[in-house]
Amino acid sequence: MRHALMKKLLLSSLIAFAPSVGFAQTLFVDNAKQMGTNRTVDVIIEDGAITRQAATLRAPNGAERIEGAWVTQGLFSTMSSLGLTDIGSSGAGNDVASEHSHTNVSERVADSFNPRSIHIANTRRRGITHAVVAPRSGEGSIFAGTGSIVSLTGEFDSILIPEAFIMIDLGETGTQRAGGSRAASMAEFRAGINDVKGFFRRYQHDSHGGDTLSRQDAQAFTKAVNGDIPMMIRVSRASDMMRLIEIKEDNPDLDMIFVGAEEAWEIADVLAAANMRVIIDPLHNLPSAFESAGARLDNVMFLESAGVDYAFANLSSLGVAKPAILNQHAGNAVGEGLSAERALQAVTSTPAKWFNIESDTSVVWDGDPLEVTSAPIAMSIDGDAQSLESRQTLLRDRYNPISEDERPHKYR
Repeated sequence: MRHALMKKLLLSSLIAFAPSVGFAQTLFVDNAKQMGTNRTVDVIIEDGAITRQAATLRAPNGAERIEGAWVTQGLFSTMSSLGLTDIGSSGAGNDVASEHSHTNVSERVADSFNPRSIHIANTRRRGITHAVVAPRSGEGSIFAGTGSIVSLTGEFDSILIPEAFIMIDLGETGTQRAGGSRAASMAEFRAGINDVKGFFRRYQHDSHGGDTLSRQDAQAFTKAVNGDIPMMIRVSRASDMMRLIEIKEDNPDLDMIFVGAEEAWEIADVLAAANMRVIIDPLHNLPSAFESAGARLDNVMFLESAGVDYAFANLSSLGVAKPAILNQHAGNAVGEGLSAERALQAVTSTPAKWFNIESDTSVVWDGDPLEVTSAPIAMSIDGDAQSLESRQTLLRDRYNPISEDERPHKYR
């Protein structure tokens, strides 16, 4: 046990202080564990790219040999504001919300997304290859805008689905946006649906309009009302989710995904019967508001038992901006009794299936990927090696006290 621990520490040190490992040489990973199966696989990594995987491979001449690694699909962050801000403050550098805009649903995060944001590389180096990028609602409307699905390659063509879903804020946030009560926010939500359904009658003359949406926003909301794309709705309280299920019964084309759902455990059977999907944070058990007073760590176990389709996210304010430790949140669900296979699916294949993302991703980890101390040593997206370098690693190496670079820090 001590020998294995020392080997892991040595490998972690190698990765931490020699960023060229996995990019400057060939690695042979012997008997890597495939998460979710009882199988092992040999992996060859050349110049950072995973070039071969098979049950049995021969190590290339001169390859560095690594044992005790794990292989998974790339992780999928189901809620983030990646690429919308680098510094979490208001102002011109923050595109997460439009506080005083005259538009809402039609605002596309794809028009604000910056693939070169420093948080993209910082998040990718933790094994996350894809992400939901969602806006937040601004003053005067529960409708936040149109969200996207992106890959974290950092390339300018990394937006995979520009108009992937409509983001809506209900619960206590929605009450503030709508004027002060849940009744007002639910009335605004129903009115938005009715504006779309009566579009041609309501907007046929310039002097006419909808009850809550402009012509432009009603057009953008049409895809969601018709069920072509989902509505992702931030909601926590069980009674709020019950009201939304009633609205769906009256409008069966609606495709809703509840985000947060801290009290979902109370109505797990109802959610399952209504085929509702939920995104939860397995680390959320301390209520930050009255609406999440019923939050509990084993929320996921009720959903699993009832057969609810769920995915995981890091839903803290910091976790939405920088969802790097998503694997820790999935690992916490394992601590509550969920199988490691199901926990991994909740941050990989499940959200990929929800948004029809077919991408060949692989991540090789230096240990159990659901342990927060484990880190990737190589990762690929559609056969292309992904850099594990980020602003964090560059700063780490620049100011490393054991660095042999004798130049002053500012010249390194």
